[in-house]
Amino acid sequence: MNLQLAVVGAPKTGKTSLCINFAEYLGATNLCYTENGLLGRGRGVISVRQARKLMVHPGSRSNGVMRSFAVNLPGYSLRRVVLVDTVSLKEQKPLPRRERLKLLLTLQALQEADAVLYLIDLSCSDPVLLHFAMEAGIRLIKYCRSAAKPFITLGTKCDLLPAAGGFSADPIFPGGKVIPVSSLDRRGFAELRKLLFAEEGMELPIRMHSGI
Repeated sequence: MNLQLAVVGAPKTGKTSLCINFAEYLGATNLCYTENGLLGRGRGVISVRQARKLMVHPGSRSNGVMRSFAVNLPGYSLRRVVLVDTVSLKEQKPLPRRERLKLLLTLQALQEADAVLYLIDLSCSDPVLLHFAMEAGIRLIKYCRSAAKPFITLGTKCDLLPAAGGFSADPIFPGGKVIPVSSLDRRGFAELRKLLFAEEGMELPIRMHSGI
């Protein structure tokens, strides 16, 4: 059985870093990845170390590429977790045509996902960006409720707290409690894993599908 997670958020919320580092936390040393973008599709295998070096930096996805990272979990009833690193949500209005086309990839990922991980930057103190994060989150929550999809809000970069004017270390979001996480020191990863995996038998408490 497989679990597909759409990792969603605004630019610079740490989506790629979370995907790669959480995959490593689950036991991956190499990642099977696929790319889907405006210029076509691709696939490959890359080490976690190389993925961090090549894929986690500003501008690495300026062409609107959406990546999916697959983590195999041999020996468990859940055999594969797929982390979909979606194209960033943008606050800009109106969105240019190219940005709208990129957004379609994220909407597709939301439709295909078994659950949604929504990322907000806990270190952010910009009121405009904070407002956008809240508004976008509320819309995503409404969609997930209508589609009966589990929705988990993760507060990234918690290692940078306290940040004056930003979210608190233990924030409450309209959709429920935000789990503070750090891709740097893996803080919050254990709690996220518990939400995704039941304690007994490594079964997932949320809907799974049988194909990738």
